[in-house]
Amino acid sequence: MIQKIKSLSKKKLIIITTIGVVVVGFFTWFLIKFFTLDTTIQVFSKYSFPESRAASGERDIEARDYAFAVDGVTVAGKSFEAGESYTQPTASTAKMILGLAVMREKPFAETEVGETITIDEDMYNRYLWYVNHGGSNTRVRIGEEISEYDALVSVFLASSNNMADSLAIWAFGSIDAYREYASSMLAEMGLTQTTIGEDACGFSDTTTSSASDLAILGEKVMRDPVLAKIVGTKSYEVPVAGLIENTNKILGDYGISGVKTGYIGDASGYCLISGYTEGEHVITVSLLGAPTRAASFDESLELVKSAQDTITTTKLASAGQIIGYYDSWWTGPVNIKTANDFEELLWEEADIESDLKMDGADGKLEFKISNNTYSIDVKADDYNPAPSFWERVMRVFGWEKGGEFKDSVQEDNDTSESEEAAVSSEDNPNEKSADASAEETFSPITNVSSDNCTIKYGYLMLINPNFVVDTSFIDARRSELVSVSNLYGIVEGNPYNGDNLLDAEAAAHLNEMVKAYEAEYPGHTFETRSCYRARGTTCGRLCAATGTSDHHTGLTCDLLDPQYGTSLDTDTYDTHIDWQWLYNNSYKYGFIDRFPYEWAGGPMSEPINVDENGSTGLFETWHYRYVGVGPATEIATGKYNNGAYDSLEHYLKARGLVTDLKNGKCK
Repeated sequence: MIQKIKSLSKKKLIIITTIGVVVVGFFTWFLIKFFTLDTTIQVFSKYSFPESRAASGERDIEARDYAFAVDGVTVAGKSFEAGESYTQPTASTAKMILGLAVMREKPFAETEVGETITIDEDMYNRYLWYVNHGGSNTRVRIGEEISEYDALVSVFLASSNNMADSLAIWAFGSIDAYREYASSMLAEMGLTQTTIGEDACGFSDTTTSSASDLAILGEKVMRDPVLAKIVGTKSYEVPVAGLIENTNKILGDYGISGVKTGYIGDASGYCLISGYTEGEHVITVSLLGAPTRAASFDESLELVKSAQDTITTTKLASAGQIIGYYDSWWTGPVNIKTANDFEELLWEEADIESDLKMDGADGKLEFKISNNTYSIDVKADDYNPAPSFWERVMRVFGWEKGGEFKDSVQEDNDTSESEEAAVSSEDNPNEKSADASAEETFSPITNVSSDNCTIKYGYLMLINPNFVVDTSFIDARRSELVSVSNLYGIVEGNPYNGDNLLDAEAAAHLNEMVKAYEAEYPGHTFETRSCYRARGTTCGRLCAATGTSDHHTGLTCDLLDPQYGTSLDTDTYDTHIDWQWLYNNSYKYGFIDRFPYEWAGGPMSEPINVDENGSTGLFETWHYRYVGVGPATEIATGKYNNGAYDSLEHYLKARGLVTDLKNGKCK
């Protein structure tokens, strides 16, 4: 009896010990998992802008060099675009440097005339010297009093060499002192390709510069109110010399309002800096070394016209535009949006780089355009820096974001969760409820047979390079479709690109979706670029061969608002409110972004990659596919993808409907 009791006690002890070990082990495992969870928040930029948006074409220019500058930043030019450094004598364009230096040292307001200058013997002798050596000049006499303004007018309009040197000596004490001051000023401006020579007027060929530096100097002259007024004057009367005419004979043509001419023979050729304004912007064009004076005017006009054709205001971002998102396992994607519109005057071929920088919920989207950097404020409204205690617990046990725990965070309206999930069945009698389980019994939507095992899944059928159909299916499928043009008046933008045919249920929902977009954006609508296609195409990565195209399903349309152009180009996504609207709203009508960026499987320049994990192999911001409201909601809100937008391939595999994405097998 005692032995039996001892035996029972040992068994109980073993059981209790085992339970204790299991419990301790479980809590140890739990605590380790709980406190070692990865709580990294990733930030992703969705903003992109094409590096080149248009070609300005060849310019028939004989001059040695030229350059364009926008607001003091060189954007194009002969040597600039070639990556070369070319400098030459500036001739009288050097007087722009003198004008800027004098207005720094002896400033006065636009309504004033500055200090009074008395012509002395040295100034008179300089006048005689330039007369004898064939340099541009204005007549002076000893004892004459001239205002600082009149002196500057003589320098810029008559290109007076004697007045330029005299003004430099008056303002700085000597030519050497002027050279030191001007050189320091140029260094401060970052103009490293300009050298001040023996005089202040540019008559000596020792003052040299580049087309780029001179275009920038021209902008600075145009920004100074006094100098801008002077260079925009065609004629003016000064003491002793009388009426003087501006040497810039194209002043006023094509809106040109400055800046300066120059010529000292073959060393410089004919030079001309021209400037015009567009709103608050100043655009300058420099021309160096034209063979004749007439050519300098003609070629400058050609360059200014080219600038006006290719330097235009471009909208880079709209207020409320989604330009990126945070992503974490406890929140899913959290949209990052711009606070304001942002537009800038750009050369059409300017290189544009963007960089999204976030600090918590706030941040900036920075643009680097040529050598300029701009930024706009952005914000993530639903930013959540860390998971809660219960979210950590759920994560430990594999209960990730999605399903009953979280709903979509990518919506931009204030409707309730149930309203977000479905469109009213009263308004849309053909539409299924978003609450309907995706585990429903699938009803066939086609009577055409195929070896593709997903055809039985109805609106969830999958056609891609691994789940193919033959031409007999494709041709027979056509007879089951309706025309969205005939039924609903939806225009097919490219009639040659396919047939505007769609499954009847999908067509009804497409019509409702188009109406919703039109209501939100009056004056806008959607056109199709291609719906059903009977044959594939062979244009490369962004095209699918016959038998592999999603367009064969009769459930797909390429959509585009004609207000945003006619080109299907992913690089222009952030200028397309239509595509952004579709990405955020199409699931309410049963449509999904069939080829989202996150599932592209690599850059479009690489071979197509439709892999076993659910990559689609494509990235198309216009391609929308009908799957039904329930599945569309689950795909868009990432029920099976940690809250992030899913691919149809991954969704089918996650639900167990497809077992092998590489070899086209179903359950």
